[in-house]
Amino acid sequence: MSGSRVVGGRYLLLAELDRGGFGRSYRAEDRITGRQVAVIEIRLCAPPGDGRDPLRDRLLREVRAAGRVRHPGVVPVHDLVTDRLPDGSRREHLITGLPEARPLSALVADGQVPPRRVAAIGRDVLTALGAVHESGIPHGGLNPDCVLVAGSGRAVVTDIGLARAVAHGNGAGDRTADAGGFLAPERRAGGPDSPAADLWALGAVLHHATGRRPPSGGPLVEAITGLTAADPAERMSAADADALLERASRPVSTAGDLGRSRTLLLVVAGFLLVAVVVMVVLALG
Repeated sequence: MSGSRVVGGRYLLLAELDRGGFGRSYRAEDRITGRQVAVIEIRLCAPPGDGRDPLRDRLLREVRAAGRVRHPGVVPVHDLVTDRLPDGSRREHLITGLPEARPLSALVADGQVPPRRVAAIGRDVLTALGAVHESGIPHGGLNPDCVLVAGSGRAVVTDIGLARAVAHGNGAGDRTADAGGFLAPERRAGGPDSPAADLWALGAVLHHATGRRPPSGGPLVEAITGLTAADPAERMSAADADALLERASRPVSTAGDLGRSRTLLLVVAGFLLVAVVVMVVLALG
């Protein structure tokens, strides 16, 4: 990118990242540590005046909660810095880790993701959500932009809690926008965030990743159907979904096919041998 913009006097922006979400995201260099980080711009409609800003306070609470989650499947949160623009407004910047990965939304846009890979991604996200829920908070905004997939196929989750903070900070109260249909029915009805709502969002994300044309039948479809049950009380548990996704992610084994083919060949050879013996006996008789 042209110029040398520095955020918070510390983070040198290098290039814009291929991500959607809550604002522009950049690859940046921490000029103190030298490490590469992601910088996410967050625009809040802050009230005028120099007093206490409840919108930033809310954002700060969400960032602190996300920062306490320590898990390899969750992108770590490092910092939250504020830049004041020439017009007097402020822009928040969330600083996170920078995995070498692309958002699932970009992979889907490139073409249909194989069902086995969708299932494997789902298992990674389930594991990450488990760590988030164990910390006492829901994700609250899971969608294909929040799932980052590395070249190895491993998926990690980012943007924990940002949907709540950003929606509240832009006049949406405690409700988030139903971005692309990834908000659970109870959330659309005004209910609170919950682990069950995150599971519904995961089901919707997996459905989206299949190109909205999931293969007919099978454990992947069963997991998607169970996770997206409208009633949270009837929604599939994380453990049951993981078991189904594990089955759906297994490599297709040719051993069974080879075994069946070998058996068929032996049966055919047996019939041929019997036929030859019968023909020989008849010829000699």
